[in-house]
Amino acid sequence: MQKFKPIYFFLLLVFLLPGTKVFSQYVIQGKVLDAETLEPVEFATVFINNSTFGDISDEDGQFSINIPAGNHELIVSFIGYQTFKYDFNTQTLKTNYEFRILPEPIELEETEVEVKRDREWYRNLDVFKQNFLGTSINAERCKILNPEVLVLDAESEKGKLMARARETVLIENPNLGYTIQYVLVGFELDLESGISRFAGYPYFIEEDVPRRRQRSLQKNRERAFNGSIAHFVRSLYLGKVEEEGYELYAIERIPNPKLTSEEMADMAQQELRKSLNPLVRDSLKNIIRRKDLTREIEQVTETRLYGKDLVEVSRNGLTFLTYDKPFYLIYKEEVEEVAFIKSSIDKDAQMFTSGVAVETDVSNSAQRSSIRMLGNAVQLFENGSYFHPYDLMIEGYMAWEKVGDLMPFNY
Repeated sequence: MQKFKPIYFFLLLVFLLPGTKVFSQYVIQGKVLDAETLEPVEFATVFINNSTFGDISDEDGQFSINIPAGNHELIVSFIGYQTFKYDFNTQTLKTNYEFRILPEPIELEETEVEVKRDREWYRNLDVFKQNFLGTSINAERCKILNPEVLVLDAESEKGKLMARARETVLIENPNLGYTIQYVLVGFELDLESGISRFAGYPYFIEEDVPRRRQRSLQKNRERAFNGSIAHFVRSLYLGKVEEEGYELYAIERIPNPKLTSEEMADMAQQELRKSLNPLVRDSLKNIIRRKDLTREIEQVTETRLYGKDLVEVSRNGLTFLTYDKPFYLIYKEEVEEVAFIKSSIDKDAQMFTSGVAVETDVSNSAQRSSIRMLGNAVQLFENGSYFHPYDLMIEGYMAWEKVGDLMPFNY
């Protein structure tokens, strides 16, 4: 059975309509207007989602962005206005566009929450950073420049931390040489399970980096991209999964060996009534508790899978992930970070986390993850994006890396 570290899980929802070709260049241009007054909106940020392509509207609301060929998702963002989204393809690109954006309604309750920044708010901010930026080497160097725009809510829903932002979240990532303007749509963390999910539109702005740092910066970017979900999807699309350093294995369902039978639980219950020994009672209680475990778990097998087993190409040339079972992947070209290994619980014991039977082995720390498709099919694109983002559940090392290791799709 393959060795695996404890599972981390999150959904990073990046809504990008994909496919970019670096050869042909196009221009999307137009103006941004206030939808109510029809006056030009100056200083609006207009960008292609999850890319370095963007512009700031001038005093006449005008903008112009050079873009590669393909499908894109354009975002218009400005303080006090609702985020505007426009999907388009360069094959049907118009000469000029006019985008009308709506003012953001002011909610009294939200204003009251924003003012309340007590000790608990700062504790929630730390939890948010760990689950939004991550805890990797790159993430630890990241800094949220305007945390005051975050609305952190741990009261509305018991056991959950939710967050949204009044304005674009500004993130400085010196290790990768980007300032990210992140339009945060929503964030949710289940405090008990540790499962987090967030949605948003990132815009990457290249920092001016001295020539002496260029080489190390490129190495950092390469490490951040390689082994990521975008790298894996791009490899799948291009048919280069094995060539890029991935090994894939099937996952099967087996009876849960830790499950206590009803008969055993009844016997333990009877003994519990008789025993006065604290150690014996604790042991019996543990046996009784395990009768509520799931009857089956998923276990990584030694059955190899290959990229061609996972995808299908439609008649019109579209590529889809169609493998409808969970699979396990090892990225052999990089090792897991020490922070990830340290966060593993009970490293030497077999673990049953999220219904998957895994074992830990720090002596072999190649990056390990698992992926399951929640929908019928997921469309894949050459730039490493996929649609719909809700339809892939990612666990393991890929999920542990978050916004602090995020790279633009045009990398």
